[in-house]
Amino acid sequence: MPTSSPAVLSSQASVTSLITVDLDAVDVEQLAQALAGTPRVQLLIDCNNLRCQRTLGVSHVVSQLLYLRRSGASIWLRNVNPTLKRCLQVLHLNDMFLLS
Repeated sequence: MPTSSPAVLSSQASVTSLITVDLDAVDVEQLAQALAGTPRVQLLIDCNNLRCQRTLGVSHVVSQLLYLRRSGASIWLRNVNPTLKRCLQVLHLNDMFLLS
């Protein structure tokens, strides 16, 4: 799993890997391929000030999250704004992600 990517800000080695990801800087397809088959990976995504949500829309963010989720990673979302939170609720996806 590449940790030198600028999109991956930090990584902790433990039983469960926690990787902080910047959705504005990461190539989600590439990251998902790197994560495929990696056991117990958790991604932490800070949704505060996501440029891609403002420029590409909330549906783009949801699509990116689902793509990463499909790789088998658990996803923690931090600082989720009301628009994204409501969209996840309406689509019945809020149980797929850990919100804090």
